[in-house]
Amino acid sequence: MEIRALEPADLALLSEIDRSELIKVQYEVVDGDLVVRDDLFAVPPWNPEGTGPHSVGAMRGSLEPILHRGAVLLGAFKGDDVAGMAVVEPRFEPPMAWLTFLHVSRPYRRMGVASTLWEESVRRALEAGATSLYVSATPSGSAVGFYLSRGCVVTQTPHPDLLAEEPEDIHFTCNLGR
Repeated sequence: MEIRALEPADLALLSEIDRSELIKVQYEVVDGDLVVRDDLFAVPPWNPEGTGPHSVGAMRGSLEPILHRGAVLLGAFKGDDVAGMAVVEPRFEPPMAWLTFLHVSRPYRRMGVASTLWEESVRRALEAGATSLYVSATPSGSAVGFYLSRGCVVTQTPHPDLLAEEPEDIHFTCNLGR
């Protein structure tokens, strides 16, 4: 697998990521604690057309300003295939970095792609002087389990702007050991 820093124009590669997933459990934060609930539903692929919710256009529109602020777009490639992508803003609110986005395409899940993108995001955050990393995660069992396995903890003080933008997400912080 090859990890490469990409240009903002490469956001078009999002259309190659199959985000579909069958969700069996979701999490929510109740009184500061993670609570799991059974919740069976299917997440469809991103809509390649338009700018509506869950479309490639909407994702591009939300990520472009973050990239122009100094975030880094990372792509994970297996041969010519886009296996996953991540966006990290190493100088979000120093000394805190922000993992803005991390998605792995369905055919490449459970192959170390997310771990490799995570490690490169952390490396870039540390290189920029960050001591912690903020993550606003989809509340699915797979996403929450991944971030917990990386040492993330539910933050007791969610970032107000990020919480307002994604109130149903699980808001984590991760101490980067500095």
